[in-house]
Amino acid sequence: MFFGSPCFLSTTKSPKTSREKQPQPNADEARFMLMDSSIPEGTAEVAKFPNPSCIAEGTYYVVANGRLYWLREIQPNVHPVSLFVDNEILNDRTFLATFEFDAIFIFTSLLYLEPDKFVSVPQRIHEVYRSSLDDSQGHKSLEAATLTLWNKNVNNVQERLGYLCDVVHELDAEAPLFKPDQAKFTTMLEYKVQCLEKAVRDSNLMMGAYCQSSETSHQNHVRKHHVSFKEGKLRLFAWSVISTMLNAEARRHLVPSNMTVPDTAATAEAKPSAAPIITSGNKAPKKRKVAMAKGTPSITAFFKAA
Repeated sequence: MFFGSPCFLSTTKSPKTSREKQPQPNADEARFMLMDSSIPEGTAEVAKFPNPSCIAEGTYYVVANGRLYWLREIQPNVHPVSLFVDNEILNDRTFLATFEFDAIFIFTSLLYLEPDKFVSVPQRIHEVYRSSLDDSQGHKSLEAATLTLWNKNVNNVQERLGYLCDVVHELDAEAPLFKPDQAKFTTMLEYKVQCLEKAVRDSNLMMGAYCQSSETSHQNHVRKHHVSFKEGKLRLFAWSVISTMLNAEARRHLVPSNMTVPDTAATAEAKPSAAPIITSGNKAPKKRKVAMAKGTPSITAFFKAA
């Protein structure tokens, strides 16, 4: 994935409320953020909208040119990441990145709270965010933000829901009533999965979760490995990514139970044996020794004490 210009997101200029914790003396005043290359420089705005996996909670997005970009935190597994920015090296334990987001996921999660009921979108938003008098989670602001997405028709959600749902227009109702059509929603998600699989292939994004390696050369001085995509594993990976953008109710109705196509070979490999296997000691594979001519300089010679 190619990112555009980097920037720093300040956390000290944001308004503080009585419920928010006071910043620690050594807290970072800015966070490094990688902006998507499609976001024009100087036009982005950070706002809070519902989290698609839990719509009662809010999460941050970048808004630019009427489009949403999910603002996600990336944390390296072990060590901080070294980044070169304007000829300087930054070492952050966590940093932020923007990912283009489709607002249809938020409304899918909303409608699938009660998928067998006809309801208008403004009514469902009202029910979700005014069901409790306690506004400790900022439900009032989330209600206004979600209504803004709907009224401004971000990502053409109004027309798309009109196709994806059974629609009823009542004479005295201001807004149409929607009931999700499960077959159409499943087809939409299947298309999202196929697009993600294609993007992974086109970008040559190799990860152990969905790739396999085979050695093509057995010579002592040359090792060649062929890395290829494993169809069932790649599909599982794509479905797992898409499912993170849906709440539990929507996942239960729309995501396949196995999240992948049947793969008999993978099933046979994953089938546990009848008896548990207990191992002990050092079972690491033996290292292959490369034959070298006598007197050949070694790199370890440079580190020996004089």
